[in-house]
Amino acid sequence: MIEKELAIVFVDSFDFFTYKKKEMLFKLLNREEDVFDYGIISNLKTDLLKFLKEEVLKIFLNQIIAKEYLKIEKMLQELGIEAITVNSKQYPTSLKNIDTPPFVIYCKGNTSLLNKEGFAVVGTRHITSYGKMATEKFTKGLVGAGFTIVSGLAEGVDTIAHKTTLEENGKTIAVVAGGLNEIYPKNNTNLAKSIVEKGGLILSEQRPYKTPEAYLFPIRNRIISALSEGVLITEAQEKSGVIHTKNYALDYGKDVFCVPGSIFSMTSVGANRMIVNSQAKAVIEVQDILDEYNMSLKVKKNKLENFSMEENIVIEALKSGEKTFQELVLITKFETKTLNSLLTTLLIRGLIKKIARNIYYLI
Repeated sequence: MIEKELAIVFVDSFDFFTYKKKEMLFKLLNREEDVFDYGIISNLKTDLLKFLKEEVLKIFLNQIIAKEYLKIEKMLQELGIEAITVNSKQYPTSLKNIDTPPFVIYCKGNTSLLNKEGFAVVGTRHITSYGKMATEKFTKGLVGAGFTIVSGLAEGVDTIAHKTTLEENGKTIAVVAGGLNEIYPKNNTNLAKSIVEKGGLILSEQRPYKTPEAYLFPIRNRIISALSEGVLITEAQEKSGVIHTKNYALDYGKDVFCVPGSIFSMTSVGANRMIVNSQAKAVIEVQDILDEYNMSLKVKKNKLENFSMEENIVIEALKSGEKTFQELVLITKFETKTLNSLLTTLLIRGLIKKIARNIYYLI
């Protein structure tokens, strides 16, 4: 890491440097790397004490003497984390243009995705079968159109968006609220590893061992919005955290789309309300989104293959919505053994999905 960037990472490592205080510190310096010069920092004591307590300044000076920044650099190398600062060529332009761009983004994985066309897919943690189907359907389409899927690695919609992208051999960016060594929720640790292993990216503006506290989640949503061409909300409660993502997106001049849901579903109230209030465009298929960008859906080759007459009967039966196995028996008139075989073939070919209680639906 070059000295200029290490200087920013070093300052970023201190809790007592708020965003504003970091700005004030660097404005006092001719060069960022001057922060390593004990003499220069000591001579700025009068100015620094205007926004730092004396005991805090003493700690900072002691850390400079101890060359603590070299330990930070070594720690990042050992963890396999790349620190990209606001001065780096890799730092995404879309992020640099917001009001409070992170001084540092800590990354694991494919950092080239930072400057690719991203699309956010977000929503409730309390996902229903409807939300799952909607998230899978739209994510597949957006991946097929060439977008990198951006989400927050949270339970529910975020998890389904990331997993579906990987299943489709697409690329995804997970923006987490805590440090990269403090993945939350814990049960998504393996998913985070898979994202990196399969050419995706995990990033955070927090230091590697920062605990993901509640106030950090709304803040990180500005990064999700900034890295995305648009934001899709597939299912959201009335007071969902995605409201922050939506607000940031609108502030940044990004498009917001919502999948409408049942008026009787609590997990769709938030999305429906955004549509009613003209804060989001209602979409019922992926092409509705792509039309806004003059794009066409790239259909996978296997989706163009001919199906047998029996397979087409099953597909037609599922076009009106999800069905249980018994419902499909009644509609198709197939024997149980035959229907099982047809469903298994369609599952393998990626045309349908199966969820709890033997319920099937078209992707």
